[in-house]
Amino acid sequence: MKKLLLFITLISIIGCKDTPKNMEVNDVTMDSLVVDEDLDTLDEKIISDYDMSTVDVENKKEFKESLVKIEKEFGEQWGFCECVIKGDSINKAFSNPDLPDDQFDKLSERFDYIDEKCKAFRIQNPNVTPEERLAHEKKVRNCLKEAGIK
Repeated sequence: MKKLLLFITLISIIGCKDTPKNMEVNDVTMDSLVVDEDLDTLDEKIISDYDMSTVDVENKKEFKESLVKIEKEFGEQWGFCECVIKGDSINKAFSNPDLPDDQFDKLSERFDYIDEKCKAFRIQNPNVTPEERLAHEKKVRNCLKEAGIK
């Protein structure tokens, strides 16, 4: 039961929204953009090499503020594909029905470490529409395919 709960937790952590590669880009006028002087100072405080193009323009300031707070507490955050690949790997390890308790404990510690490095994805918008879920699933599949996993 403990393994199942951990497995379900891992799946829920990895689920996040990211921009697909082939997404249509809409024209944006200067009137529709919100200019904020604090965005530049937030960039200086972010230590992760995080791809901000995956963050929705409307939520960029809030995301950056949250990322600064997350990094202060948990350190540098990993990229999307790195989190997907490491999450998939630990998922496979947890799915072993003959996993000894000492190995389970080691995997649990590794899971906690991965969780700390992938917290930034949980603050993005959730996948609420079928289109967003499909785009997210495609992005995950692309990451795994590029890594030679699936």
